Amino acid sequence: MQDSKLDITIGPYETYEDKIFGYKATFEAFIGVRDDEATAQLKLFGDNLQVLEENLPMDNVYKSKDVNAAPIRVIQLICSARDVKGPQIVAFNLPNDERIVKDRGTSMVMLKNLTEAKFKLILLPIAEVCVAKKQEEFVDFNSFFTHTICHECCHGIGPHTIVLPNGQKSTVRLELQELYSAIEEAKADIVGLWALRFLVSQDLLSKTLLKSMYVSFLAGCFRSVRFGLQEAHGKGQALQFNWLYEKGAFTLHSDETFSVDFSKVEGAVESLSREILTIQAKGDKEAAGLLLQKYGVITKPLEVALRKLQDVQVPVDIAPSFPIAEEMLKTHEPSHHPVK
Repeated sequence: MQDSKLDITIGPYETYEDKIFGYKATFEAFIGVRDDEATAQLKLFGDNLQVLEENLPMDNVYKSKDVNAAPIRVIQLICSARDVKGPQIVAFNLPNDERIVKDRGTSMVMLKNLTEAKFKLILLPIAEVCVAKKQEEFVDFNSFFTHTICHECCHGIGPHTIVLPNGQKSTVRLELQELYSAIEEAKADIVGLWALRFLVSQDLLSKTLLKSMYVSFLAGCFRSVRFGLQEAHGKGQALQFNWLYEKGAFTLHSDETFSVDFSKVEGAVESLSREILTIQAKGDKEAAGLLLQKYGVITKPLEVALRKLQDVQVPVDIAPSFPIAEEMLKTHEPSHHPVK
């Protein structure tokens, strides 16, 4: 539907519900109105996917020579249904099937009205409580939205179809099984941060992003961990926070607020990106399990932040209502005349 103002996604895509192997997908649907003005601003990311792939912090032997740039669209969501419980997503990059991704690429959709709602109602209140006052000004919507875009782009780069040490062809999803979703969400997040830094270094993005993207990400860690460690985004976010904290990129102060150490964060982001990308490239489920076992947990610093947020009752998530869709359903309800 290239010429339509509507953007429609319907199908069985995500496997979050399958807790056994993470193979079985569930149906979902999203219907939105395209935001052409916002979409035009995103061309930069699609145009540079192959460049990002070639510069990923992992061994060159694992890099792909033919990354398909995903068309990126921004929409205002008017309805979603079925497998959309759990964290209310603000973007998606589909399909997930590696065969189709290889042949046709993916399509990326950003849900701008939901992103704005999450930033205003959740991320800003979290920053007020958890981020050191001297860095609070760096939490801004542009950084939050731009990293969300980069997160979705980075699902499309890095290892997908892989060759195992025994020469057999496989995919990351098949090899990592139930650990795949948490590792992949962490990859998209942390490599997304690395990619933003790379694009700034190439003068493709403004240097004003540099501090704000890291501090907005710090506040975002507390937002996502609150989804719980049974959920892929929450577990993946705990992994990232704990790794960066261990490397000194995040600092906990005596007043129980956190700040970013800008001299250490870049190296910490790159080292975790390399770790995750290499695990995926090797299809190493054992290494993925050990990484999540060590870092995908609620540590003392996370406990401090979560307790503070519980005290001030910042909401965990938004629950959108769809008045336009509800009105349309009422209008088109079938009449219940008795059959003669």
